[in-house]
Amino acid sequence: MKTKVDVLGLYYKIWVDAIVVEQSKRNRKTNWKLNTIIPMSVLNGANLLTFFYWMKTIVNKNFLLFFPVSIFNAKPLNGFISIVITFFIPFVILNYLLIFNNDRYKELLIKYPGNNGKLYKKYILFSLGLLIVPVVIMKVYFAKV
Repeated sequence: MKTKVDVLGLYYKIWVDAIVVEQSKRNRKTNWKLNTIIPMSVLNGANLLTFFYWMKTIVNKNFLLFFPVSIFNAKPLNGFISIVITFFIPFVILNYLLIFNNDRYKELLIKYPGNNGKLYKKYILFSLGLLIVPVVIMKVYFAKV
């Protein structure tokens, strides 16, 4: 028996959980949209970075991790802009279109129940674990001495 995984449904459930958590905070009632889209976009970017990192490690050593930018004379500033363009801006746009455009989040709040932040916290831990744990394992066990 095959089970269908509803990836978009899971994504929406995580978003609803994040929205409910942010809306429940008393001091953040006015900025809850910003306080959800930024962390979720950063986590999405971290997941993409993890995917790119493993593609570079496993498949192709010449695989670019970042979209190269040479706007300024300062390399750190170019690096920061490169990271933002590659791993943050696309997800802000995507998340805005999927969640906040035409107040879609209101429909999602009705369709999916909140989970008191449990699903959102699991997503945070999973995303950061996916990024950090393999890097630590590579450094500890496979570092060249």
